[in-house]
Amino acid sequence: MNGNTVDAHLPDPGRLKELLIPGVELLIEHTPRTGKKTQYTVHLVNTPMGYVSINTRYPNLLVLQSLQNHCLPGFQDYSLVRSEVPVENHRLDFELKTSSGKQVFMEVKSVTLVEGDGIARFPDAVTSRGRSHVQLLEKLVKQGIETWIFFVVQRQDSRIFTPHWQRDPDFSFALEKAINYGVRLAVHTCRILKESIG
Repeated sequence: MNGNTVDAHLPDPGRLKELLIPGVELLIEHTPRTGKKTQYTVHLVNTPMGYVSINTRYPNLLVLQSLQNHCLPGFQDYSLVRSEVPVENHRLDFELKTSSGKQVFMEVKSVTLVEGDGIARFPDAVTSRGRSHVQLLEKLVKQGIETWIFFVVQRQDSRIFTPHWQRDPDFSFALEKAINYGVRLAVHTCRILKESIG
């Protein structure tokens, strides 16, 4: 930063090896925190295809604000009940209800990996937690509850989405199985600017 080397927190548990390459420009924020190892946080990576957000909190905030304002495409008729919902031994991101009062659960996942001709893939590292969430959504669907898995692609160069079979075949199989049982899937590609994400 300004010619100096600093340690910065990466708020993304993925590999990010396609993004964090030597010499890449990062947008970081000074985030002083008592007792923490780092005083900076990485938010964006500047790639030839545009900025990529690697802050995994942003997708949940984006979905939360969009639900609160009833402007999330495809979900305008859904109302937010609560977030960080304990279900069995897990926490799902959102509980919603339909206009008819039907209970709905949603889990949000952050996507940062895009390969080839705009192919967004998730996950970019093995995620047993992600697989467990998908299996829970499938279990809830079998009980007659509507469930969604919502992938937020934190970059604007994606064209299509697919699970990453090579990186995590267990998650990919679980997702395919869950969708076949009725778990619904939504994908939103973000426009990333230095000043905003939408």
